[in-house]
Amino acid sequence: MSWTPQQHEDYDALKGYDVYSSDNEKIGTVREIFHPQEHITTAVGRHYFRVEPGTIEGLFKDVDEVFVPERLVQRVDPDNESVILEVPKSQLNEHEFGRPAEIDSFRSS
Repeated sequence: MSWTPQQHEDYDALKGYDVYSSDNEKIGTVREIFHPQEHITTAVGRHYFRVEPGTIEGLFKDVDEVFVPERLVQRVDPDNESVILEVPKSQLNEHEFGRPAEIDSFRSS
């Protein structure tokens, strides 16, 4: 089943979902969603998910909080309450997961 968000509230439903790398390694759980302050038609692809890291917390170097940009999400599996990234575990450290500079202009839920 494909996940196609139609409104900001569709993102809110992801709170509590587990987040996995593309090679099926659990990296954490979605704790908060950050919404751009614009209409959903232009906001899709620009959300951030604050993720509480699981046992592989050490992969997120030099960050106090882990923010996953929506652009790294490969798919959402509502049946298994999971978010799957397009990045394998071995390449997580090649991406920036720190607090985005523009995050203060976003609405959180």
